[in-house]
Amino acid sequence: MTTVLSFLQPQDDSSPLLVRAYLSTSYLSGAALLAKKAYAIENNPDVLKRGFGMVERDEHHACASAAIVMSVLGVEAFVNELFADCEVAGGGNLFGLTALQARKLAKVWREPPQTKSKRGGQFRRNDLESKPSFEKYAEVLRKLELRELGFKSKPVKAMQTLITLRNALAHYRLATNTVRPQHEQRARDQLEKDLKQYFLDHDQIDHNPVTGLNNGYFPDRVIGHAVAEWSVRTAVGFLDHFRDRLSVTPQTGHRWPTQVMLMTR
Repeated sequence: MTTVLSFLQPQDDSSPLLVRAYLSTSYLSGAALLAKKAYAIENNPDVLKRGFGMVERDEHHACASAAIVMSVLGVEAFVNELFADCEVAGGGNLFGLTALQARKLAKVWREPPQTKSKRGGQFRRNDLESKPSFEKYAEVLRKLELRELGFKSKPVKAMQTLITLRNALAHYRLATNTVRPQHEQRARDQLEKDLKQYFLDHDQIDHNPVTGLNNGYFPDRVIGHAVAEWSVRTAVGFLDHFRDRLSVTPQTGHRWPTQVMLMTR
């Protein structure tokens, strides 16, 4: 967690001290550290020589799966922090936005627009905070009259796949795998099809050192350093894509991801 102390603007002798705590980049840094740990376990000479034991297996699974989850948490927290920072700090926000841009986003965050309900013609609150993260990112760009997020762009599509993977882990259902002759093709679900765009060798027997001959694709072949590393880089890549849309240049102390968060091995 990163804590920032500043005086509430506009500053005068009676200005209170403002304490802001940020978690998004801490999530991403933590995800990178966990991916790095999974890599170290997979490439430990002793483990490579004798194979995975229960101790290594549990630790490896914990690190790799947590890296995936925390990568998504970083992206979800980031846009919330951006909105909230604009509300409390205005032009002093740590995302590189101007005072005018910050006021526009603060207004959206503080006073969600009213929308007409489909039932009875009554009005209800359109709560931005409870919306999916992609909608929040898109709303930022809409309110600032900038280029759209681009849902067909590679960074966004990769992030969509990562979120689907995180959801599959968070809301896990029992995975069953029917062992068939090697020449017989098996059906692939949508998540596997999406991941195959990024990992062409995941259906190979020797892809993941933790898996065996008859292990299923998800979660067995997915939970490992390769996907953990991809998760971190996908999250950082998405935020870089979003930053480009905003046309901001990160400064020292800003909350944008840094290259340190890509050190995953």
